[in-house]
Amino acid sequence: MQSYQRALLIILAALLVLTGAGIVLTRNSEMGTAPLAQNKPRQGSAPVDLGQFQNAQSLAPFAANTQEQDLARDALRTADHEVDFEFTVALSAATNRPLPSTPEVKAILERISAAEKRVADLDDEVARLTKLSANAKGSQKDALAQQLDLAKARLELNEDELNDADQDLARAGGDPQSRIQQMVDEHNAANQSNNGQPDFSSVGKQASSTVPASNSFLSLARAWYAVHSFVKRLGEAEQEATAKAAAFSGRHDALEGQLEQAQSQQSKKLAESQPGGASSTSGQATAAIATYKSLTAMQQRMSTLDSRIRNQQDLATTYSQWSALAAGRERGVLHSLLISFAWMLVIALAVVLAVQFLDRLFARVEPDQKKLLTLRAVANIATRAVGAILILLVIFGLPSQMATVLALAGAGLTVALKDFIVGFFGWFVLMGKNGIRHGDWVEINGVSGEVVEIGLFHTVLLETGNWNDAGHPTGRRVTFVNSYAIEGHYFNFSTSGQWLWDELELVLPVDQDPYPVVEEIQKIVTTETDANARLAKQEWERMGSARGIRAFSAGPAISVRPANLGFEIVVRYVTRANERHQQRAKLYYAIVELLRRKNIPEPAAPPAEPSAAAAT
Repeated sequence: MQSYQRALLIILAALLVLTGAGIVLTRNSEMGTAPLAQNKPRQGSAPVDLGQFQNAQSLAPFAANTQEQDLARDALRTADHEVDFEFTVALSAATNRPLPSTPEVKAILERISAAEKRVADLDDEVARLTKLSANAKGSQKDALAQQLDLAKARLELNEDELNDADQDLARAGGDPQSRIQQMVDEHNAANQSNNGQPDFSSVGKQASSTVPASNSFLSLARAWYAVHSFVKRLGEAEQEATAKAAAFSGRHDALEGQLEQAQSQQSKKLAESQPGGASSTSGQATAAIATYKSLTAMQQRMSTLDSRIRNQQDLATTYSQWSALAAGRERGVLHSLLISFAWMLVIALAVVLAVQFLDRLFARVEPDQKKLLTLRAVANIATRAVGAILILLVIFGLPSQMATVLALAGAGLTVALKDFIVGFFGWFVLMGKNGIRHGDWVEINGVSGEVVEIGLFHTVLLETGNWNDAGHPTGRRVTFVNSYAIEGHYFNFSTSGQWLWDELELVLPVDQDPYPVVEEIQKIVTTETDANARLAKQEWERMGSARGIRAFSAGPAISVRPANLGFEIVVRYVTRANERHQQRAKLYYAIVELLRRKNIPEPAAPPAEPSAAAAT
């Protein structure tokens, strides 16, 4: 095992151990998810803070189970109570706040005062004309009716002018109570349809969308991120409620100190204002009444702060419980996520171990079993491909329409990778009984050469010359897609004894009798090739009897035909493919010696180019 492979195994094993520890720590957790709520709405310049109520509304739809939905309703009710407190405090503060004395506000107030006077006068006029019109008769009644319609039209115009002046005053900051009262009316109108309770219809409305679509790693990762962000939002809401409770408590303590100090001072004043039983003056009594009213107002503010403190504490407790439940769901999602990651690590580890096993298994293969080396490559590729597919299924999950997806993917791949697919199956044909092996002498698509490589998709030849030529390599490597084994054809000269027909040609002058020479050549060729001819004949006869076909003769054949400058003698004989060069050299030598003994001169022209040997 190489060093990088050992390091990869150690890393995968360590990750698997850590993932297992995470699975153990996150077990027994509730399964579920919650998406990230939107950011809290901006408050802008509103006189009343509705942030907590709006935040509770944004969190309520994602309550996943019954317990969380009950807590969501409690949060909405508590936040709604806080809104009521906000409205009360805002109205009280607006009532006690002096109006701004800007020129714009003064002008609007004068418009309002004039409009109110005109409206009052016109109301009296309408009432008077209505009374007179009821008692009038004839033409007098018609005239009073016209005056009454005119007065009503003027009254409506002045009322619209008064409303416009009121709105201008509110925009100028001269009537803060109207803006707050408008918000109160809108909030109450929203609660009227629910018997004064907040709208709970949105609670858990999107709970079904919070569950992961599948148990895939990607879906679980998205769910974990969503629920983690949701838990963070709940924690922020809890911190906000706690901070407000602390702020209200500080204000309560400050008011309590002021109240005690004011009561102490008032007690001293009362003791000083009763000398010897004499009654106090009217001015002192009035001041005392004002002081007591101020103390009563402070006491009411303290009571309101007590209620708001309890309300904020209840809201913080609700969010704390809700956050604990959501955190349990977060651990459940994380647990499932770690299980998916562990499966990916197990698959990766199994692939690495399988590759190592295959390498060790094929390392024992003998050198002459070369076809198993290609099988090792196929096994390694198949192992890695299966591992990658399984990991992808863990990450993305099974498609919802698996059969349709596989059919479409298979059709597309078949069209796009037709040549590679046919070439791949062609490799199995070449690995069969009638295929080719490394070192075989073959002819593929008219190219002859020695097989130097057989891959899953390609066959590589070291090109040689024509079989009747020297047959030496040309130095070129020729690559063919293995589809030729299925769609085309190939010749293998290295099977069944590696027999092939070879030819040689010679030319005799026109004045020479060719037949005696032919007889001598026949004897030479028969003597030199007799052993090979008998062996070839025996093998062909075995093949013919096994397959039901007639075997051909393996003896040499000589033909004589006229040529331009004499006679052309063609000798055809059987030889082994790997011995053809040596066999041809021997025959050439014997024939040349024969021609020298008979003193036959060489022809005037060179012999014609010999034809390629035919394969059986």
